[in-house]
Amino acid sequence: MNKVNALIIGAGRSGTTSLFAYLEQHPEIACSITKEVHYFSVDDLYKRGESYLHSLFESNNKKIIATADTYLLMDAIAPQRIKLYNPDMKIIIMLREPVARAYSNFNYSVNFGHEKEGIGFLETIALEKERLQNLNIVDKNNQCHFYGSLYHQHISFWKKYFPMEQIIILQLSDLKNNPETLYHALCSKLGIKFQPFDKSAIGLNAASGAKSKWLQQLLLNRDNPVRKVLSFMLRPFRNLVIKSGFIDKIHAINKKKVAIKPLTMEEQATAAQYFQHDLKLLAQEFGIIFKN
Repeated sequence: MNKVNALIIGAGRSGTTSLFAYLEQHPEIACSITKEVHYFSVDDLYKRGESYLHSLFESNNKKIIATADTYLLMDAIAPQRIKLYNPDMKIIIMLREPVARAYSNFNYSVNFGHEKEGIGFLETIALEKERLQNLNIVDKNNQCHFYGSLYHQHISFWKKYFPMEQIIILQLSDLKNNPETLYHALCSKLGIKFQPFDKSAIGLNAASGAKSKWLQQLLLNRDNPVRKVLSFMLRPFRNLVIKSGFIDKIHAINKKKVAIKPLTMEEQATAAQYFQHDLKLLAQEFGIIFKN
């Protein structure tokens, strides 16, 4: 198989679902059969080898072979793995204003059972130092809301493995306000022609919660013993299950709309202070400034 050569690495809660929906529509792009392929970020999947990764693609004869994994932006191990797999990989990063992204990630984690009920947004800052000692990238993604928005730190780390010519940085604000301009720029950097797209794909991953957090943890928590048994039993039929959309249908049925409380003035001010230095460096080194 032709190797994967384009990878959306995050940031989570920043419009990556909408971006992937556009890539799926493009005639010069072959996408994985499911959006999130955690091959490079999850150890037990990586150990299965490249044949596992390639099995998640139905087509490999397009100019661009693309997938996504929003765990990757903050992953310290995956960049080296990806470099070994394909040193010419195009790295696509979607960024969202860091306070808004951190708060969205926090609310997602509370609503889907990754954070305990009643915990405050600012309380999680003090917990991150200990949480970051956990090598499980899934837990880091779901519980290190502030760390996940330290964009300069993360991009600088990826820059050690891939030249900036291969790193494509986009912003959620442009996806919302100027989608055609953003997609024109993306196509240019991928070396493909711009393709008109279905604008209804924008905003696919709006704020939601789980009707049953137990079911959500069964579907997503790799340490859940019931999930481990089911995964082992269904492994021979893995691709059939993924292609059927059965898991996605369960997710959809288990979702419910949720109301998100606005940030308090204290939360906004404290979070803004947390990101101040990283944002300064982000503007100085990469020219990235967030728009209102």
